[in-house]
Amino acid sequence: MEIKYISVELLNYYTGSYSGKQRFPSDILIRFKDKIDFMMAAESIMALSKMRSLNIEKIGTHWSARINKQYRIEFDFIKPNTLLILKISKHYE
Repeated sequence: MEIKYISVELLNYYTGSYSGKQRFPSDILIRFKDKIDFMMAAESIMALSKMRSLNIEKIGTHWSARINKQYRIEFDFIKPNTLLILKISKHYE
């Protein structure tokens, strides 16, 4: 699975090259990277949807995957094997 990011900030969170004050706790950013790695390992959208630990669900017009009980990764499918990461959000906000 190919992963693209809507902003440089999200890419920096993934690579660990962010600087300055962060909006998210460091453990959330570590889990964010782990979940993105997990999503990249999926061979297809169907394989991704079968990964129960991601708890993928549709929220409004986007899809989301669980980081933990409080935070989620919001994304869209832009091609059959490409995800566009939109943001890290608090669940139920």
